[in-house]
Amino acid sequence: MLTCLAFLLSVTALAQVTTSSMSGRITDNQGPVVGAAVVAVHQPTGSQFYAITDAKGYYRLNNITSGGPYVVTIQCMGYADAVFKDINVALSDNLVLDTSLAEESLTLEGVVVSAEGRTSNMRSDRAGAITSLAAKEIMEVPTISRSMNDLLKQTPQAFVDGSKVSIGGGNYRQSYVTVDGAAFNNAFGIGSNLPAGGSPISLDALDQVAISVTPYDVRQSGFTGGGIAATTKSGTNEFKGTAYVFFRNQNMIGRQVADMEPLTLDPSRYLMYGASVGGPIIKDKLFLFLNVEADKSISPGPSRRLSNYIDDGSGNLVRDADKDVFTDGKDGVARPSAVVLDAFSKYLMDAYGYDTGVYKGYSTESPSLKILARLDWNINRNHKLN
Repeated sequence: MLTCLAFLLSVTALAQVTTSSMSGRITDNQGPVVGAAVVAVHQPTGSQFYAITDAKGYYRLNNITSGGPYVVTIQCMGYADAVFKDINVALSDNLVLDTSLAEESLTLEGVVVSAEGRTSNMRSDRAGAITSLAAKEIMEVPTISRSMNDLLKQTPQAFVDGSKVSIGGGNYRQSYVTVDGAAFNNAFGIGSNLPAGGSPISLDALDQVAISVTPYDVRQSGFTGGGIAATTKSGTNEFKGTAYVFFRNQNMIGRQVADMEPLTLDPSRYLMYGASVGGPIIKDKLFLFLNVEADKSISPGPSRRLSNYIDDGSGNLVRDADKDVFTDGKDGVARPSAVVLDAFSKYLMDAYGYDTGVYKGYSTESPSLKILARLDWNINRNHKLN
């Protein structure tokens, strides 16, 4: 049973990635430097990742925490240390960091390089078409619905059709969305391309998003349109918190288009509020992040008016002459009349005891509550758990 479970977990892990990588080549004026130690320290959490250069001077740091900033130190006996600061690595990206070491006898101090802004989505060594968004970019994306779809629109290969987003020419149901490796697809294939009306998780809880269209990475598979991998925020060595609220109602919506008849606006409300907090339980060792978000929205029902047909007393429907406005199926007027709908409702109640309910002037409330708690534990040099 444990073998089967391990197999299933390994297959799931192949679908999407939740980490990044860093690689490069270390040389001197004679050629490759063998046995140089490369240490990358994730500054927010103190997590450390190590690698040793091979016979050709190459190194590779796999499965490192996405984001940053990192401080990368390259050390080798007989050479001055090379230190790179402000390194940021996008989710599912491989950052290439090459350098040439100077012999220690030629310099008294190590070389410190500020690498701010080195990451780019337009590198020739990238593995396919990928659009990456870090936490800062996520917060800067304009959004009205607070939906992940507003993030997916940022890739040039996206096509938006209402609440549905298709990527790379595929159907909107064919993309594969994961958050921290867990599938967040619309399994039923109805509605939008994402569950929960496009908001399966709070945007305030997202740290990195990568939208892959044609990845060459063999770990990313199982989709036709786009492979969307997202990771959530984690606690850091500093306590941080956020609080936010979003509100709008029918009074913030236009009532008339050009010279057309004024629109009928039923009561509606969009109210979302939430908070996040993160910090260390044990510095450099154990971290906690918590996000809670509530949504109390009221959506209006059908706003189209009924036609003006009435019963003439003999069972025939005729236009009500006392009504000035009547357009069959135009200008916001629906074809059915109140007489017909009331007759249907009465028949269903009398024959089957079925109450159809109201058919106009109503709104529906759709409350939701999202809670995300994440614990990150740097167990030791080679093992980490979240």
